Amino acid sequence: MKTVPNRPAISNVLIKASANVVFRNRLLASPQDALMGMNLPPEDVEILAGIHATNLKEYAYQIKQQLLLRR
Repeated sequence: MKTVPNRPAISNVLIKASANVVFRNRLLASPQDALMGMNLPPEDVEILAGIHATNLKEYAYQIKQQLLLRR
């Protein structure tokens, strides 16, 4: 079983999205806009902004797949 690399900034975005419905909806609708001003590493922004999902579960799943591919 492959382990997902630890990416604290990505974890923080997912935690914020799970706790804040306004942020979650913005993240799902327009990730690049939602992430502006969050001071994230460029590689993490690239991963997060490239995800297109209709719900947070699918968004998180796609992030996991991207992280496993980039190992």
